[in-house]
Amino acid sequence: MEVSRKKVIVLCGGSNGNHALVADLGRREDYTVRLITRRPEKWKGTVYAREQKFLTDSYPMYPSPTWWITYSGAADEVYGWEDAAKALDGAHMALMVCPVSAHEDMLRMLFASLPDHPIIIGTSYGQGGFDWLARKLLKGNSRASLVTLFAMKHYPLLCKAWDYGKKINMFGRYPDLRCAVSPHTTRNCDAVKFFLDDIFQKDVKIVTDFIVPTLGATNQILHPSICATLFKGFREGEMVYDRHKLFYMEIDDEAAGYMFDLFITEIPTIVWALDAALKRNGSLRYQVTYEWISSLVGRLPTFAQPKAVLSRALGWGLRSNQRLTKVKAPMIPGKTKDGKLGMVPNIRSRFWLDDIPHGLCVLFGIAELLGLEVPTILHLIRRNQEMIEKEYVTELPDAKGSLLCGRDAHETSAPQAYGIYTLDEFVEWMQWDRTSEPPAIARLSPSTVPPPDSVETKSKL
Repeated sequence: MEVSRKKVIVLCGGSNGNHALVADLGRREDYTVRLITRRPEKWKGTVYAREQKFLTDSYPMYPSPTWWITYSGAADEVYGWEDAAKALDGAHMALMVCPVSAHEDMLRMLFASLPDHPIIIGTSYGQGGFDWLARKLLKGNSRASLVTLFAMKHYPLLCKAWDYGKKINMFGRYPDLRCAVSPHTTRNCDAVKFFLDDIFQKDVKIVTDFIVPTLGATNQILHPSICATLFKGFREGEMVYDRHKLFYMEIDDEAAGYMFDLFITEIPTIVWALDAALKRNGSLRYQVTYEWISSLVGRLPTFAQPKAVLSRALGWGLRSNQRLTKVKAPMIPGKTKDGKLGMVPNIRSRFWLDDIPHGLCVLFGIAELLGLEVPTILHLIRRNQEMIEKEYVTELPDAKGSLLCGRDAHETSAPQAYGIYTLDEFVEWMQWDRTSEPPAIARLSPSTVPPPDSVETKSKL
């Protein structure tokens, strides 16, 4: 089937983010929006969005003024996963907007349904070695050469659906979007950038490799640090909380201290050591240090400050961020063994199932290969795995010298879960040379985004 001259986008999953994208892309005349979801019957009508706007997404802090706009749109076609092949046929791009822990199941279904023409497939959040997983799942696929892969470093939208398949509140957009592409050729990078620039209405920067989003300094720093202190001492069945906590507004000094250790000390140490190892190997295409540091421009002067000052600044910055003020902690109703009712952590939340096995465990695994000690990362893995009754790391190493040998270590995306136990193996494994032709974009033009349905100067939330 010939690919349409309209931009045909397949949104994968019934997530919060896809509510926002259906509302936004569904109102643009030059898009055909297809959605694949487990509950297609819930998506038959219009999705209504309310979006908080700022003078600039780069500074959403008080006292910067905010206002709200509304808009609406609908998917042109909605499919269940059993009809994924129909959804992909004739499409330019399939965009996965889902938890990292859902990547494997979703990619299996997409790769089993590949069309007979070039297509771009990727994720809106590429934490956890997205390319490693894709390589494993594409192996032996006769249509693998038709697939251009991508993974974004930062999740672009902060939003929450409050009426499934119908209504979404969007609290803001991430200001700096970056993306890895495979194969990393000019044509493939240009094609991916064209679509992502147009979808998110930002200048998306292309980075040299998927290791850059894997080493991202957002969710895998924030969520484990906050959860470890917000729910300190929690034991399922033994205690409940008397209210639904706010996630970012209740950050304390201990959580901010963990963030400092990861953001300023341990992750940069991993970045610099890995960069040096790749350059020793002759892999000069990788610019891990440059790309990690360049995404922090504007924050670099704070690196010279002592921990007490900077950790307080980190906490203040998150508590003052107007995108985050209403974000609630991942909690659900629960009770103790003796029947006391209250709120408890939702241990099935992506805050744990994404950011521990596919976040901190990956960082810890790379640090092990580099021979680095990262005590805060290890401490946060242990504290959080105890809370969710998992065992990724153990107290003592196995015969290969790895602590990533717990009963649930196979659920992680760490290199050790792929059988990689030495630095030489890891550096060699990162070299994934492949070819593919991207969809043609010569006849496509950037969107003209319609004006909002309304503008509200005051929040009604």
